[in-house]
Amino acid sequence: MRIKIDGLPDDLIRRCDGCEYCIFEDILSEEQRKIKVLDTNIPKNHVHRVVIEQVCGREYDDVCPMKYAAMRAVVDDRTAMQLGVIQTYIWDMGKRYKKKIKYKNAIKKWTKEQDLGRKNKESRAERYDEVWERGVRNIVVSDKQVEHQLLTADLIYEIIMTNPNDYEKWLKMLDKLKLEHEERDAK
Repeated sequence: MRIKIDGLPDDLIRRCDGCEYCIFEDILSEEQRKIKVLDTNIPKNHVHRVVIEQVCGREYDDVCPMKYAAMRAVVDDRTAMQLGVIQTYIWDMGKRYKKKIKYKNAIKKWTKEQDLGRKNKESRAERYDEVWERGVRNIVVSDKQVEHQLLTADLIYEIIMTNPNDYEKWLKMLDKLKLEHEERDAK
């Protein structure tokens, strides 16, 4: 697919005019945002469009070259989804502290090990891993088994941020749902 953008191949893809902020400007390097990237093939291990839309969080109907660049970055669904979840974390912290939170500061807080209420040191990033694994399902697409994440970025965020008691309940429920899925699939 070719997208016509005015500019030189080394010019950077920028966020769409209608977007005040674009997470992909933060997570993609300048090399990954050069217009010439759009002429390359999508790598085998790439971020899928449904995850990109969740990470973006906007219902943008026009062509968004930044999303096409994100598909060509060597990032998997798990990483991209976590970055989208962190974006929601940034928005929440911004509301709480009534100021703009920088992405790198949010990453530090996200990965900081602390007592989140379960009487042990853990980070929100570790919680993300716990929840992510419980939402992954192996499904068959075009006679090929692939991993598919059932949970949305918003739901993963809500689970991570819930109180410790409810967090444990969510993990147990997700474990039960995964087991039931495997049992149905085995028949």
